[in-house]
Formats: sequence, C-alpha cells, structure tokens
Amino acid sequence: QLILTKAIGTGIVSTALKRGLVSDELRIEVTKQMAELNKKAAEIMIKYNVSACTDVTGFGLLGHLREMSKASKCDVSLLFSKVPFIKEAVDLAAAGVIPGGTYNNLEYVKQDVDFGSLPRTKQLLLCDAQTSGGLLISIDKSDAEECINEMKNAGMSSVAVVGEFTKKAHGSIFIKPWAHNNLRFVIYNSSSEIPIALATPLP
Repeated sequence: QLILTKAIGTGIVSTALKRGLVSDELRIEVTKQMAELNKKAAEIMIKYNVSACTDVTGFGLLGHLREMSKASKCDVSLLFSKVPFIKEAVDLAAAGVIPGGTYNNLEYVKQDVDFGSLPRTKQLLLCDAQTSGGLLISIDKSDAEECINEMKNAGMSSVAVVGEFTKKAHGSIFIKPWAHNNLRFVIYNSSSEIPIALATPLP
C-alpha cells in the first residue's frame, strides 16, 4: 500500500501568497507544515516492511509516484478521495490560482496516468509542485495500519493510505473515480499550531 505523510497543496498556497491572496493565519500554518521535517516519519517507517520511499517535492505527487512506478515496473491505483489536501489549496485551485510548475508537471506525467473522468483541476492538484512535502511510502499491506497509527500518535495528523501497487506491468498510474463526499481536507485554525481536523465536505 501507499502511505502519504503530509497534505498536498503547498505549491498552490505559496503562489497565492505571492499574489496577496492568503491570510496571515494560513501563511503561518502552512509554513509550519513545510518546516516540519520528515525525520520522524522516516524513523517510524524503517520499523516496517517498506519496499520504496520518496519525498514529494517539485514534481508533485504524481511525478514522484511515476518515478516509483516506472522504476518498479508496477502499475499503481491511486485513490483521489483518500489524498489529504489543504482545504484552502483546493479552493484556490478551483479559482485558477495554480503555479506554472504544476501545469508542467501534469504535461510530464499525463502519458502514464489514466485519470478517468477526473476533472482537470483535480488532476492539477495531484501534480502540485510541493515545497518540503511529505514522504510517499510503499509498505506491506499487513504493516500499513500499524505504521499509520504510530505516525498519527507522533503528531502526523494528515497521514493516510492513498493507494497501492497492483501488478507488474508498465508502471502506469490509474486514478480511481473522485468521490466528493470522501475528499479529505486539512483544516487550519489560527489559534492552533497544528491542523485541528480532517474533514469531509457534505455531499
């Protein structure tokens, strides 16, 4: 299974910041997320049966996942509805606030990704160029739940299983249909130093 340790959206939020579209509260909280090191996640990860790992940075989630799938020659199923996003980044993307690098990332990966009916804005979210993103970990299914729980107990509230390698093939990525009522958001609050909740929007 595939574990992602941090929420996606820092590239979009950073672009919005440059345009003066971000509140001070969001700027502070997203900066804290970016400043959080992956050291703790890595120390927990090595206790388990992990077959591959990469950090998610400038090539976006799909760009780095493509590196893993091509190197292993294994197809991947990615569950869009399970990927944690910074809620404000989702809103900003819908308003067209998307960095140029994210468009480039989509162009780079699209030949190897079956997006199905996923709208273009959601495709771009998966390609958002991250600053100090989390780890993307391929872990044995029998270890995934215990690893996730340990990471959550260590304060990584956004960590989630987002997909899995399925079979030896061409290293293609298949995005499962987007389910609006299952989309995971990280909601920040100005009075807290950490995300206060993971929420799902109403249908």
